[in-house]
Amino acid sequence: MRDRELYARLLGTEAPWRVEGVEWKLEEGEVVVQVGHGGGELSCPECGRGGSRYDTRQRRWRHLDTCQYRTVLEAGVPRVECEEHKVRQVRVPWGEERLRFTALYEGLILDWLQQASIAGVAGMMGLSWDEVDGVMRRGVERGLARRQVEVPERLGVDETSFQKRHEYVTVVNDLEGRVLHVSDGHGKEALREFYGQFEREELERVKTVAMDMWEPYIQVTQAYVPQGAEKTAFDKFHVARRLSEAIDRVRRQEQRK
Repeated sequence: MRDRELYARLLGTEAPWRVEGVEWKLEEGEVVVQVGHGGGELSCPECGRGGSRYDTRQRRWRHLDTCQYRTVLEAGVPRVECEEHKVRQVRVPWGEERLRFTALYEGLILDWLQQASIAGVAGMMGLSWDEVDGVMRRGVERGLARRQVEVPERLGVDETSFQKRHEYVTVVNDLEGRVLHVSDGHGKEALREFYGQFEREELERVKTVAMDMWEPYIQVTQAYVPQGAEKTAFDKFHVARRLSEAIDRVRRQEQRK
């Protein structure tokens, strides 16, 4: 099988895109795959309407390695002139606009990030910390955009601090380990952001809300969740602490007497 046919199959290129050449730069440790656009009707990526070719821009993407060789895609990407959206670059099937990595390469980075830190993945793949962090952020954004949050029966609400305990965030999860919502701060508005996404009928399916004895969380839960006072469950650590404080107050009172 010839190089062009091999990479056409590996990349899954379909008309109007085609692999036009493969350049082996073995001394540089790189394989360059040249992909071209075969012409035909162009459409605006924003509205899908047909338009005329404005020009062609040369682009490069880092792709999955070929054995021990770094693989790069090069393509002349047409830009289309749309009556409504002016000049736009047509979409390519292997990656997003303005990004330097193919979708498959970003997928590999995301897989590795589940096993190692950003710095570890960056060192292993020969990338910068910022590049790996950018891939992670885009992956999270895509995941959040696809996710449809349904109100679970059992909710957990907690706060956590960072930056030497000067900054707080509120975290809502489903008590099965899945994070549903994260918002800045630990006041009423932070938790209201989560409850405010749902209708009251949706919140009726909540059976338990586990939290500590933080008054803003208690008030917002009781305001949004039907029968919220009966469904609120305080964690045993805070209950035990309050009990110990009460016993200590009584002890001091008795000692004074």
